[in-house]
Amino acid sequence: MTSPTISSRLSSRFGVAVIAMFIAFFATSAVAQNPPLSLADLLIALRSKKATLPERNQILTTAVTERGVTFTTTPEIEKELTATGADPALVAAIRAKSTKPVVVPKPVATPIPTPAPPDFSYFARRAEASAGKGELDAALTDFNKAVEMKTDDPTLYVSRGRTLYGLKSYDLSVKDFDKAIELSPKTAVAFLNRGASLEKLGEVQKALADYKKAADLDTTNETAKNEVKRIEDALTKEAAAKAAAAKPVEVVKPEFLNLGNLSASNAERMVTPTYSAIARQSRVGGKVTVDVEIDLEGNVVFAKASSGHGMLRQAAEDAAKRSKFKPALFNNQPIKARGVITYNFSL
Repeated sequence: MTSPTISSRLSSRFGVAVIAMFIAFFATSAVAQNPPLSLADLLIALRSKKATLPERNQILTTAVTERGVTFTTTPEIEKELTATGADPALVAAIRAKSTKPVVVPKPVATPIPTPAPPDFSYFARRAEASAGKGELDAALTDFNKAVEMKTDDPTLYVSRGRTLYGLKSYDLSVKDFDKAIELSPKTAVAFLNRGASLEKLGEVQKALADYKKAADLDTTNETAKNEVKRIEDALTKEAAAKAAAAKPVEVVKPEFLNLGNLSASNAERMVTPTYSAIARQSRVGGKVTVDVEIDLEGNVVFAKASSGHGMLRQAAEDAAKRSKFKPALFNNQPIKARGVITYNFSL
């Protein structure tokens, strides 16, 4: 069920007699001092049958203009008035005399007090958090701010030095560790970290001295002890290698010098083996390898075939024994030699 309209609700409150009296009341011009009209007054008068609708509109328009209204008109109210019979002139008069809405002053926002600027510890904590996430550039920015605000805190210089080390700015990290040691000469961690930076810069002896100092200041620092041992072992090994390199190497002269494959370029005389008729008739061919030994003058003193057809080996060995090679040399001195001669028997 829909809600009743404004006019239907008001009609139930007033009888026909009251409406007649209301119209007569509006027709009297001597009541200029009467109070403003309510919305109910207008709707009841518009529904009255004691005068024609144009007459009711004219009377109400004059009354509204002279006395005003007690309400603020809205599109909904104007729609209801028009449906009840109000003409444009009456609606315009009501709109002109409509009470203005009460202007509620806007609340003035309470100003929020400005927080005090952060101190060095705020930037230091944020820098440590950034460094922990691997965001070293952001960490360095915050460490710089913290150091500017607190120039006498050695821990800030150690932390910033570590960040610079991570960024491979080893020379700058050394300066921060220097400052930390200046402010607190017994800070073992500053010596340990400066040693690491110095080692990256190639200053191994200085790094070793810092590692030893860190181990002396903090006898429980196993990292410092391990670094000392590592560098000392490396230096000992390096010194041994240098000493070995400086010592002249005694060269032991071998009994034989291996010449590998021998060819005409090594020979003073290279004899070609005889290809026997029986081997040709038997269509025997291929390669024959002969191992040889050569004396100090280059003569072949031993020849033994190690591969090839048996019908060809003797001819290959005979040819090898009758060949002569250039003497082999070791440290510019003649030496016995061994080598291999390969003969190719081709049909």
